[in-house]
Amino acid sequence: MRKNNRKGILILLLLAMMSSVVFTSCGGDGKSSGKKKGKKTEFTLKQKMSKKMSEMSEMAELGTVEYTVKKVVKSADDKKWYQIGNRKILFNCTAYLKAGIDLSKFDASSVVVNEEEKSVVVKLPKAELLSFNMPPDKCVVEFEDVTWLRSHFTQDEKNRLLQLGEQQIRDAVPSLGILKDAEKNATSFFKSMLKQVGFESVTVKFE
Repeated sequence: MRKNNRKGILILLLLAMMSSVVFTSCGGDGKSSGKKKGKKTEFTLKQKMSKKMSEMSEMAELGTVEYTVKKVVKSADDKKWYQIGNRKILFNCTAYLKAGIDLSKFDASSVVVNEEEKSVVVKLPKAELLSFNMPPDKCVVEFEDVTWLRSHFTQDEKNRLLQLGEQQIRDAVPSLGILKDAEKNATSFFKSMLKQVGFESVTVKFE
């Protein structure tokens, strides 16, 4: 048993020596080896970025931000000369907004790479409102004042008022800061991801 073990050890040592000789002969001189190593590094950088972009393309949204918005919707009919009494109503509504980058609009070919400087410029579509939800059970009538000489608000009138409130919230989206937050999150994501790949300078633009 011991002899067999010794023979096995000798065979392994010979194989190790042969493999090292083959490796040295393939490498050539130091200069050519360095060039090949440099090319391999550049190729790996491109390959990693391509893989990351491919993985990212499977995502539907990026940098999403969710806001909860409270909105007061009210209406008070102007009295005509022949009308007597009040007709007022006030709703307290809650809306849920989600903003982010729609990656279906992202064009990977717009990514500009400078391998020598290890820099990359990524162009993304601007952040937009991805979803808006104002559930009916979150729109509560807080106040209603209708005198006996005036007609009560119909359901159609209430629905129109709530639609008006929804539109007012949508119009206010640019001033809420939710789009800026979404673009900020997307920028942080791309910078972190591409610096892990090996880029030293990452610029993210929104167009």
